Order: sequence, then structure tokens, then C-alpha cells
Amino acid sequence: MKNETREKEARGERTMRDTENKAKENSVRGLELTAEKINSYSAAEGAKALADLKKQSIHAMEENEAFLMKLLQDNKDTEIGKKYDFASIKTIEEYQKRLPVTIYDDYAGYVIRNIHNNEDNLMTAYPIRVYCETSGSLGNPKIVPMTVNSIHVQQKYNSLICDAIKDMALKPGWKKGRVMTLLESKMTEMKKGKEYGSLSAIFMQEAKAVLPLISTTPAEAIFPDGNTDTRYLQARFGLAASDLVQISTTFLSFAAEILRYIENHWQMLVSDIETGTINSKVRMSEDIREKIQEKITPMPERAAELRAIFEKGFDTPFATKVWPDLQLISGVGTGAFEIYEYKIRERYVDERVQFYFAGLNSTEGLFSVPLAMGDKKSAIVPHSMFYEFLPVDAQDDFSQIVTLDKVEVGRDYEIIMTNANGLYRYRMRDCIRIIDKYNELPLIQFQYRLNQMAEIIDDHTEESAFTKTAMDTALQLGLDLVDYSVYPDRDAPLPRYVYFMEFAHMPEGITREQIRTVVHKNLEKYSPDIKEYIKKGIGAPTELHILQPETYMLYHDLMVFKGRNPAQVKPVHIIINEFHYRFFSKLIEEEWEK
Repeated sequence: MKNETREKEARGERTMRDTENKAKENSVRGLELTAEKINSYSAAEGAKALADLKKQSIHAMEENEAFLMKLLQDNKDTEIGKKYDFASIKTIEEYQKRLPVTIYDDYAGYVIRNIHNNEDNLMTAYPIRVYCETSGSLGNPKIVPMTVNSIHVQQKYNSLICDAIKDMALKPGWKKGRVMTLLESKMTEMKKGKEYGSLSAIFMQEAKAVLPLISTTPAEAIFPDGNTDTRYLQARFGLAASDLVQISTTFLSFAAEILRYIENHWQMLVSDIETGTINSKVRMSEDIREKIQEKITPMPERAAELRAIFEKGFDTPFATKVWPDLQLISGVGTGAFEIYEYKIRERYVDERVQFYFAGLNSTEGLFSVPLAMGDKKSAIVPHSMFYEFLPVDAQDDFSQIVTLDKVEVGRDYEIIMTNANGLYRYRMRDCIRIIDKYNELPLIQFQYRLNQMAEIIDDHTEESAFTKTAMDTALQLGLDLVDYSVYPDRDAPLPRYVYFMEFAHMPEGITREQIRTVVHKNLEKYSPDIKEYIKKGIGAPTELHILQPETYMLYHDLMVFKGRNPAQVKPVHIIINEFHYRFFSKLIEEEWEK
């Protein structure tokens, strides 16, 4: 009976959300909203949120402590709250003594009980809006709860502050233009009425009613059915829009990928724009094809403009010619994603285009937001979670954990967080560096995922070293690098690193051996132990394999086919399992192996 009641309540909640969405759609029509009105409103609200964050910075530690105490009070009657007697905890020191540092395995049982048995009040007393899938950077994806409280924080400090910073940095015309939205939203209904999806999927669902006004990307690409070529739709509708001002994505790798897709398939795209058709080879169901066809008309003038640009070649950046009003590209571009910022700047845009680098944000919660356009450091948000910091060089000595008022500028830490999603003293396994401070707020920059490193003997080479090696090699040899992956081959007669690299264009006369030599020299620069291993005769020089065209696009599509959420598929820079090794090994361009 209890479960039946909860199922009815869940159905009622879904019905209510459907009603609300319809109401939003009606309000859009009734108020005759425009992109300018929507962007003006969000920028104004974002300015308030930014001012609030700056106010918190004055007494950041007090604000963060107050957040923790309220969190403990609100959750004192949960199963975890009773286990550790949250009600009696009055200080940070008591909290740290009472609760151990945790990992995901400590919560997996609670998640299963809530999803399958519909048990509430286990990890958190706050209403759970959806269950989200992590990206699985360190292994299999994990499912974590996302409460309405955390979603509110995300909207206030992430989305709205971004619009406020845009309003301060960009030309006023940005409010009238539209955005190419490179996000794919996938929501699934689980048992007992629970919903399952990605963080980006939630935001897209919330904004569904106004998306046609602000985004060039059709709903069929943002909310795909799994059999739709979303790259085609994103590129086709984006190219058709001459008023594009922004490209928005989760990770800059997606932006680089779609720009490369346009470069490789512009003739098909322009032809379809000219005739108002959809190429028959494009993958999508007949139902979707019919819906898309209703949204398009022949655009011969726009097609002529595009053809004139593309026929001149791609020696100079084309994006700012195709979209004269393009001002901004936003997404994660720090750490391992710096390679894609370099790619976009080097090949596709000129100096007129600015970058907004999203702060440290994950499925587990929002950590930080930038305070200015183009800033790769970002400010901790005290009202998002309670922060603890473990020095990376502490070797898991938890006695060295400090709060945000005790961190040292220039030092690297692992974040341990407590938030409204029911995670307490949770190890994120993210390495961040304290770059500076804004009043009392630490300004941080993501460095790498802890354990996201490789070794052939005992070198512990970080992902950043492999990324810098790939970037330097491409720059020195004039190579148009698409992406790379590295495999630590410890089974070879002498252990070695094996690079897999995909290039869009190759200079004439260059050989694989020339590229391999430069790769090896650069890797020695960033990982000096390798040179010593070779000198001692216990390691071998770096090997290189060149991949077939569109290998990394194929990898993304394969992961989606296997059930991964499109928004959570990241490039594989360090190969940590046999599946990935076999995948890339089978796609080596044989001509280069001769």
C-alpha cells in the first residue's frame, strides 16, 4: 500500500511538471518573448547572484560553516543523520571527528534502496529531483541523487552568473542573437517513477519551452531518440543561422568536433540548406525526418554566402566568417580539455571570439564559478557545499585536511565535499591548485583527475603531461591534431608508452617516424623518468600509431550506442582497460605502419 501511494504521488508529480511545461509554453506565446528579453532577464538575475557571491567572499569561512550547520540540522533525521547523530554536532571539528572520509561505495546501498524500494530519508531529507550519471572518468559511471536544492544552486551560481559575465564582457548585440547548443539531453524513467539522466539534461528539460527562441539547435538534436545524427542537425541549423552569437557546450571537445564536422561535410550541409532538404544518407527515423522537414525551407541566399566562404578553403579561420556576430564559445576548457581550446583558437576562430571557461562543476555538485570572461581560475561557492582540502602530497594522511580558510596559494589539493545531495566528506578525486584568493574565497584551477595517470615502471605520469606532449608535437610539426590516447604498454619486452593520434590534415612528406621522434622527445621533457629508464636499459622509446579519420567520432557514437549519456562521454586520453585498447588498435591507419 505504501509503495502504491508513492507511485501515485510520483505520477502526480510528473503530471504537475507536464502541466507546468504547458503553462510555460503558453506564457511564451502570450508574452511574445524574444531572445533579447530572455537574455536580459537572466543577465539581470545573474548580476544579483554574482553580487551575492562577492558578498559571501568577505567572510567566506563563516558562510561555509553556516552552510554546513544548516545542512546537518536539516538532515538530522535521515538514516545517515541518525547514524552519526547530526543533531548533536555543533562545530566543524566535531563533524570531522564524527564522520569518516567517504567514497561512492559508502552510498551505493542507499541509492539502490531509494531507487528500487522507494525508501526516502536515507542520505538526504531534501526532495530528490533526478538521479544523475557521472562521467565515469575513473571507471564505470556512478549514479548519484540530485536534489532540488542543488539544482537551484546550479541555476543561480552557474547558469545565471555566466549570463551576467557575458553581459559585462560582450557587445550588446549578444542578447539578440542565438546559441548553437551542443548538448544532448537524455532522461529515462526508472523504477517507482524515478527519473535518470545527466545534469545538462535537467537544465535542457527546464528550458524546453524557450529553447526555440534562443537556440539554433532543434529539439530533435537536443532530445534525440538514439538513432538520430545529431551532428548533422547541430551543424545544419547552426550554419543556416546568420545571427549566431555563441556556441555553448559541456566540454570544448564537442565544439571542436562539430566545427571539424562542418569543415569535412560543408558541401552536403550547404546543398541541403540551399534546397531545403535533408540528405538521404543522414541517419534518422522517418518520423524525425518528417518533423525536421516541417521546420526547414530553401535558403538559396544563405547557401550562396556559405559556399563562397567555404570554396576559398580553410587556411584561415572560417567560423567568424560564417557567423560575423559570433562572440563567445563556452564550455570546460581547463585541464585535459586545454587541447581543444588550442585547436579551436588555432584553426576555427579569430581574436574576436572570447571563451567562457566553466568552473569546476560535476554531477556530484557545483564547486566554483569564474568571476570574469576568459578566466581559467574560478571562485569557490560557499553556499553550494562544505569544503575540505587534502594536500595531494599528504599520501592520504587525513590529519592534514584543512578548511577553505587554511589553504595555501600555489599548493595542490584534493577536494573533499559535503553537499545537499546526501554526500558527506566525499572524496572527489579531483586535483585542484589554489591560484589566488578573492577576499577570503580561494580561486582554484582544475589540474587533473587523481589516479587518472599512467606508469610503465614507477613514473606516475599525469594526464597533463601526455596532453602537453601531444599539443607541443602538433605545434612543432604543423599537424592538425584531432585527438590522442596513450596506452602504458607494460607487457612489451621493455615497457613503453604507446600513443594513438588522429590527424585531420598532414603536411606532405612527413613520416610516422618523424612524428614519433618528436612525441618521444616531448614526453621526456614532461616525464623525465622515461629518459632514465631508457638510459638504464629498463624502458623503451615511445611508440606511435596513427588512427583512421573520424576514429574519435566513432568512439563517441559507440559509447552512446552502448547506453552512455551523450553529455557524459569524454575523450579517452589514458587507456585503462582492454576494451579501449582493442578499439583503438583496430582503427590504426595501416598505410602509416609501413
